[in-house]
Parts: sequence; C-alpha cells; structure tokens
Amino acid sequence: MTTIYDPHHPLYLDEADTRKELERVYDLCHGCRLCFKFCPSFPTLFDYIDQHDDQDAGKMTPAQQDHVADECFQCKLCYINCPYIPSLHEWALDFPRLMLRTDAMRRANGHMSTRNKVTTAVMGRTDALGKAATSVSVVTNVVMGAKPGSLIRKVVEKNRRNLKRPHAATICKDSFQHVVQASSKNPSQ
Repeated sequence: MTTIYDPHHPLYLDEADTRKELERVYDLCHGCRLCFKFCPSFPTLFDYIDQHDDQDAGKMTPAQQDHVADECFQCKLCYINCPYIPSLHEWALDFPRLMLRTDAMRRANGHMSTRNKVTTAVMGRTDALGKAATSVSVVTNVVMGAKPGSLIRKVVEKNRRNLKRPHAATICKDSFQHVVQASSKNPSQ
C-alpha cells in the first residue's frame, strides 16, 4: 500500500495497491466521521463498514469500495475539514484525490462500463456541449416564438398533452403527419 496522489507514479494505477489505500483511508474516515454531512460518499461508507460487527473497513468488497468512490462528486469539502490532510498530518489523507485515483485505476483496468465511459467522454467535452446547446437555442426560439395557428404551434400544442404518455413518440410522429396533411389541404393557415 502506498500513499500516492501523483498520476505519474508507477503504482498509481495498480489495483491491489489502490484497494489497500482505499481500505486504509476508509478505516480512518470511519473512525473520524467529521465528513458525514458533506456528500453521499460518507454515509454510504459508514453504512458498509457498520454492517460488520468488528467494523473493519477491510471487509468491504471492491464493489462497495467502488460505490463509495462513485458517489464522490469532487466538491472537496471533506478535504477542507479533514484533520489528516498531507500538509497537516503524517497519515496524509486526501480523500478527493484518492477517489480520482480509484476512478483512473478502474478505467485503466477495464472496470468501467461502456455507458460510464461514453457519459464521461461526452460530458467532459464542455466546449462541444456548449456549442450544441447554443445551436439548439435557435430552434427553441423559433418554436417558442411561433405565431398562434401556425404549423409549428399546432404541433407543439398537440404534443404537449401527449408527452407524459409512454407512447408519446408514436403519437408525436402520427400527429405531426396529421397536422402536415391538414395544412396541405387548407393552405390558408
């Protein structure tokens, strides 16, 4: 087990080393409990450890360790309040950076689902998402600014009532075709 927060260290992505470090940090966090209120990671962590009579963090399964890591959203409030951070204590505990190490280790060792990889790849491209959202806003403005009685307004109003139904996609498609056919028969609208 190594206290490593440097991604260039050769053991950074080593699964056995990371798991032992998770066990060490989880045990320290369980004993302290100052961070129970900051994010869902800590109540989940404490529940998993409290399931065992001896409250041994070493009895957590890798899936349980990963669940705790998945719930960390990197707010770093635990770091600010932790009395055991590297600059203040010999235990050198940095929970947020360990969660990043865990995610990197899981990704490098193929423990991430395809869905998780795709979500991270898409959501991590904030510039591309911003450009896409900016492009969509033009269409939204056209739809929202449509005059009463126009084809766009009829489609939106008709489908607004159907969106809560499970078969809404079929209804939208059918009603759009119906409105288009009605408009082609009555070109005055």
